[in-house]
Amino acid sequence: MKTNNVFLIIIFFIALVFNNNISAQSDFEKVKSFETRYKQLETAIKNAASLNECFAIGENIIRLKEDFSAERILLDKSLYPDNFESAFIKIEFALEVRKADFTQIVELKSEVGALQDKVSELSQQNEGLIVQIKQLQIKSTKDAATIAALQNLIAQLKSNIAQRDELVRGIVDSLLAEFVKTPGTLNEAEKQAIFKKVESGNLFYNIERTISDNVQFIKVTQTTPNDLAEMKIQYKDFNKVWRQIGPKLADVYLSRREKLAQVANIDAMFIEWNLRLNDEMWGQVNKLFRDQKLALLPFKSGDQFVHGVESFIGDEIKNLGVKRGEESEKTFYAFTDSVYFRTMQPVWIPILIENNMMTEAHKDTIEVRLAMWKEKVAPPALFDWFYFVLGFVIIVLLIAYFMKGRKGAVVRNEEKME
Repeated sequence: MKTNNVFLIIIFFIALVFNNNISAQSDFEKVKSFETRYKQLETAIKNAASLNECFAIGENIIRLKEDFSAERILLDKSLYPDNFESAFIKIEFALEVRKADFTQIVELKSEVGALQDKVSELSQQNEGLIVQIKQLQIKSTKDAATIAALQNLIAQLKSNIAQRDELVRGIVDSLLAEFVKTPGTLNEAEKQAIFKKVESGNLFYNIERTISDNVQFIKVTQTTPNDLAEMKIQYKDFNKVWRQIGPKLADVYLSRREKLAQVANIDAMFIEWNLRLNDEMWGQVNKLFRDQKLALLPFKSGDQFVHGVESFIGDEIKNLGVKRGEESEKTFYAFTDSVYFRTMQPVWIPILIENNMMTEAHKDTIEVRLAMWKEKVAPPALFDWFYFVLGFVIIVLLIAYFMKGRKGAVVRNEEKME
C-alpha cells in the first residue's frame, strides 16, 4: 500500500513539472510571437509606399493589440524596458509620422500640379515667341515697326524664360530638398517615393526644356554683355543644384535604363549650355576687334585671347618700319582707344574674370604689351624734352630781355642825376 502511494506521488510530481515546462514554453512562444508580429509591423511602416498602406498597417496594429490583450501581464514582464501599453504607443506614433510624410507628399503634388500648369503655359508661349522672332529676323528689310516688334518679342521671351526658370527651380527645390539630405543607401520603398516625386513633377522633361529654351534664346536674339552675365549666373546656380541631385538620381535609377540615359542627357545639355554661353561671349569680344578691322588670331579662351593680342602687337611692332607712321598710329589708337579701353577693359574683362574665362594675370599681360606698343608707336621722351628745352630757352630769353631793359633804365636815371 505504501509502495502505491509513493508511486502516485512520483507520478504527480512528474506531471506537475511537465505541466510547468509546457506552461513556460507556451509563455515563451507567446512573447516570441508578439515580438515577431510587432517587428513585422515596424518594418511595414518603414517601407510603406502610400497612405493606403499606412491605413492597412493601422488595422493590423489594432488586431495585434486585440490578439494579445489577454497576455498583457505576461508582456508587461517580458518587454522590458517597454510594456504592453508603451509598445503600442511607440508603434502608433511611428505610423502617424509615416502618414504625415505621405500627407505632405499629397499637398506637394497639388502644389507641383499648379506649377506644372504654369510651366506648360510658358513653354507653349516660348515656342510661339521663338517662331515669331525667327520670322521677323529673316525679313530682308526691317522698318521701324518691325524692329520695335522684334524688340518687344525678345523682351517677352526673356521674361518668360526667367519665369519658367524660377518655376522649374521651385519644382526641383520642393521635390528634392529632402532627397539631397537622404543617406546614400536607399531601400526599395524610399526609391519608390523618389520615383513618384520625380514623375509627378515631370522633373527631367522640365529641366531639359529649361536648358533648351535658354540655348534657343542665345541663338535667336542679340544678347548684350549684361544679358550674358545674367545668363551665366543663372547657369551656374542651376548647374550647382543639378550636380547635387544628378548623381543621386543616377544611383536611384540604376535599374531603369531609360531614366538613367535621361540623367546622362541632362548632364550633356548643361555642358552644351555652358559652351554656348562661352562661345557667345568670346564671339562678341572677337566682333569688337573685327568691327575695327583688327584681325586677331581666333580665340575661345583666356590663354588664346592673350596669345592673339601678343601676336597682333608683335606683328605691328615688326612692321613699324614698313608701314607708314600714320597707319601704324591709326591701328594703335583703334586697338586701344576704340576697343580695349572703351569696351574691353571696363565691360568685358570683369565679366570674363568673374566667370573664370580670364584671369588678372591675363589682363596684366595684355596691358604690359599695350604699354610696350605705345612706346614704339608714339615714344613720349623726344617729344616731351623738345618742348621742355624750348620752353626753358624762351623763359631764359624773356628774363634776359627784361633784365637788359631794367639795366638800361637804371643807366638813364643815373645820367639824369649827374
